[in-house]
Order: sequence, then C-alpha cells, then structure tokens
Amino acid sequence: AAPGTALADEHTFQHALLTIPPKYLADIPRNQRNLLLEMLSTDRNRLDLKHEWLHWYSDGGDVRGTSMAWAKELPRPNKSPLIFVHMPKPFAKPVIPPGAEQTIILERQATILGMKWRDVTQQVMPEGVDRNLHFRSRREDTTIEAGEWNHVPSRDGAGKIWTFGTRVADLHWNGERFEVRKPASKKLTESWKTDTD
Repeated sequence: AAPGTALADEHTFQHALLTIPPKYLADIPRNQRNLLLEMLSTDRNRLDLKHEWLHWYSDGGDVRGTSMAWAKELPRPNKSPLIFVHMPKPFAKPVIPPGAEQTIILERQATILGMKWRDVTQQVMPEGVDRNLHFRSRREDTTIEAGEWNHVPSRDGAGKIWTFGTRVADLHWNGERFEVRKPASKKLTESWKTDTD
C-alpha cells in the first residue's frame, strides 16, 4: 500500500498527517492527504516516516496549501506522541507577518465523540519563547531550531519580503517538554541535511 493509505495505524505519524485539521497543516484539505503522502513517498528530503518528519512545500501539482510546513513527531514515554507543526506563512505571502498561531503542538485525545486533536502548545512550549519566531524541525532528532525573521526589501523593489534569519535558540525535547539551549550554530539547518551528512 502507498504511504498515504487511510489504513495507517492511528498512533503513527503517517496517521497524524492524514487527520490533523487543515488549519494546522497549511490548510491542505484532508481529502488531499493521501495524495500528498503518495507524492512525497519517494523523497526522503521532504518526508521521512522512519524519523517521523515532514517538510512540505508546494511546487505545483494537485496538492495545494497556504504555505510550506514542517511537522515532527515528539515521542513521550507511556503516552501518545505529540505532533509539532510550523507553517511559515510570511515566507509564502510577504504581506502576512509572523504569527504565534503558525506554530502548534498537537495531542490526540479521546472524547465522547471519538479521537480529536487538541492544541497543547501553551503547556509544552517553554515560557518566554517568542512563538512569532520561525521554528524548523530537524529530520533525525527532536530538536527544533528557532530563528528570527528578517523583513527586507524585495529584489524587484516592489516592497518588503520576509526571509529566514539568524538561529537564536535550539529547543531540545526531553520527552515531556522543550528545554531552551544556546544554538549550536547561527545558521538554520537545511531540510535535506542530516546529522550524518
């Protein structure tokens, strides 16, 4: 079966990508998620199910969203994993400023109506971390890199655009919460790089 099959086990990262509400995954409709996973299944630099990691961006085709998105599973001992998502909407549309709602941490929770996704960002994100930053999940570990946004003139002189700036912190996942650490570098890691590259 293709990686995007709807039969994916409900506790897997794959299932999360199929069921997360569109507003938390760059507004990609759920009815396009199987196609999304199938399309990315051969590109480990954009979807790595072994490491529960996604970096989606639209370069045409049938799957449409409102921005690129990073997603990463955050394992927890004896609990269902959390899902980290960051949607850098200013990068997609220069008129949209960075916003806290573009970075979300989700938990699957049982309700009387079935399993639902719940926003637990406030409980998990360390106090004092500016959620208006750009957050980039790494592929092979659970560190999230936080970087500034730069608002700079566009090359065509038609106004200003947002670009990714200096990395200011690394958020290390300890199994329950993030711990803020000094960044290992001032540069954000490129999506296709790994710790072993």
